[in-house]
Amino acid sequence: MNAEMLLNWAGLAVSSFNTISLFWLGLTVLLNGDRRSPGTWLTGSGLLLGAVFFTSHTAILGRGLANAGLGMDFWWWVSWVPAVVAPLAWYSAMLWYADFRVDRPHPHRPWLALVAGLAAATLTLLLWANPVPTYSHVVWRSLAPSPTLLGAPLLILGYLGYSILCYLLPLDLLRRATASAGPLAASARRGARPWLTAVSALLLLGAGVMAATALWAVRSSPRPSLSQPATVLAVKQFDLAVAGIIALAITLLGRAIVGHAVFTGRPLPRQGFFRQWRSTVILAAGFSIIVAWTLTIQLRPLYSLMLAGAIMILFHALYSWRFSVERKEFMARLRPFIASLDLYDQLVEASPPDDDAPQGLFESLCRDVLGARAAALLPSGALVTLAGPPLSYPRGYPPPSLPATAELAAQFSDPEMHCRAASHLGLAWAVPLWTHRGLGGLLLLDQKRNGNPYTEEEIEIAQAGGERLLDTLAGAELARLALRLLRQRLAQVKLMEGQGRRILHDEVLPQLHAAILYLGEPNSPNAQQAVEALTEAHRQISNLVREVASAAPQRLAGEGLVRALLSLMEGECAAEFDTVRWDIEPDAAAEVTRLPLFVQEVVFFAAQELVRNAARYARGDEPGRPLQLTVRLQRSPRLRLVVEDDGVGLRPTEEIERESLAGSGSGLRFHSTMLAAVGAELEVVAQPERGTQGIIALPAGATQLGGYDA
Repeated sequence: MNAEMLLNWAGLAVSSFNTISLFWLGLTVLLNGDRRSPGTWLTGSGLLLGAVFFTSHTAILGRGLANAGLGMDFWWWVSWVPAVVAPLAWYSAMLWYADFRVDRPHPHRPWLALVAGLAAATLTLLLWANPVPTYSHVVWRSLAPSPTLLGAPLLILGYLGYSILCYLLPLDLLRRATASAGPLAASARRGARPWLTAVSALLLLGAGVMAATALWAVRSSPRPSLSQPATVLAVKQFDLAVAGIIALAITLLGRAIVGHAVFTGRPLPRQGFFRQWRSTVILAAGFSIIVAWTLTIQLRPLYSLMLAGAIMILFHALYSWRFSVERKEFMARLRPFIASLDLYDQLVEASPPDDDAPQGLFESLCRDVLGARAAALLPSGALVTLAGPPLSYPRGYPPPSLPATAELAAQFSDPEMHCRAASHLGLAWAVPLWTHRGLGGLLLLDQKRNGNPYTEEEIEIAQAGGERLLDTLAGAELARLALRLLRQRLAQVKLMEGQGRRILHDEVLPQLHAAILYLGEPNSPNAQQAVEALTEAHRQISNLVREVASAAPQRLAGEGLVRALLSLMEGECAAEFDTVRWDIEPDAAAEVTRLPLFVQEVVFFAAQELVRNAARYARGDEPGRPLQLTVRLQRSPRLRLVVEDDGVGLRPTEEIERESLAGSGSGLRFHSTMLAAVGAELEVVAQPERGTQGIIALPAGATQLGGYDA
């Protein structure tokens, strides 16, 4: 194969590669982008116009530059429209990328007017110069009649100046940082900026080579013509250089589109697009090289068709195989996260919880699935006391502290929000985790280890995985505490039944039997002893009944929740606080009386735990510190019982839990479990100016809670 055949082969291969790549990119942008976005239409249309140009370019190269036969005029005329419009489409897309708006001032407004004027002038000259010359005229005559400037055709000068401006001005746009986009879009644009800069630089280089070609054609003497073999060879060399530069620019542009989702109107890229683009580049390159070779050696059309079909089948099979392999690898990374946690065995066998299991799942999610450098899972609101301490990756990484619940709720008020910047929390991104009650926590993610942005699928997996982890942790703790409570209650009932049976059998019944014997002799002096024995039996039975009744506060049934809390404060907690302030809304007090008795009991014991925690921890290391306790009962919009102190502030939850569990056998988690069982929730938050606030929230107006009727 001689040098000319090699040149023909390379030119056809590069032109075919550009055609396939541009068609794939244009259709991908239009089909998968946001069709309400101007950037999607500008970029997609420009890419498709480029594909149309290289389609005609490939057809002309395949027929031969010196061939002026039938059909060449059609491809020649088709190529002019995209050749003129494509540079303007690129500049317009970059203006959109740089947040250019017609109704706002922008430094490039005069440049846009100049470029649009040059485009209109080029089209005018193109129609005026004969109007569009036929291809045979181009082959047999050196240049078409046209107005000249300094000896050069004005059409060529105008088009070259217009093209160079369209590729030079985007470099200035990319140099200007834009801050008006949202955090996700801004991050994607920062990542795409180096790729787009390289694309614009390559396109500018291609325009420069075109200008050099035009300069060579104008200065050559005699004027070159495509009917001359030497001219055809030189034109093919210039053409191959320009097409090769554009092929590299298309590849880099595709990397920016699929890797950073620019020009699609979406802030997050799709995970499969990068693999598809890589496969498309390989397919386009291989297919173009082989098909160009068959055309160059003039293989019979039937053999060329069969070979092209075999190539397509081979690449499709390879793509399917690779897709299957990647799917298996992804499922292998995801399998530890979706595997069973053996919670049933832990609960039934009363085995201690495996503290490393949630950490292992979280590490699997962050390391294998997301590829994050660092991450933290932070429960919020009512889940803080149930889900346990925050999880961090890598192990030992100090998790940041969250703002107050109200502030978090204001930042993440939209349930449709999937991700937002979180530099103020110490990591790059914050993924909100939702429950049916609202915001349940945050998953904080640092940048990926490979430097790529998170894809749309990865953010969805992160959100679903974080929500499942929180649900699993809270649900397991809820079930564990409920079974612990059940076992305690069963043991108490069994012990109480045995104690009552023993007292009745060993003490009460013999005394009653003796009393009956004494009373059998009415005139006996033992009658007085019988009365005393019966009195003692009555007292013991009364004590036993009173002891059994102490398991449920009977004063709630007679006095109600509010009076029971007042009695608690006036009794055992009277000496613990300097002042106690009550703020009871009448409507809320009336609503509480309509709650089922067992619900009032659960709320009472939870409030008692909050009061005891305040008495125990609020003074900290200052025993003589004045301490005020405030109890509020509100109904706006939910029924809330608030226990608030002005002490030293909230201590670490796990420390309070450890001491509380060691002391009384219950604690915040226990009471959170009991409240959750009746449809309520407990939240402990720090006050802005020291102090701690415990909130027990119940649905307002509820006459049915926990699935039981009042």
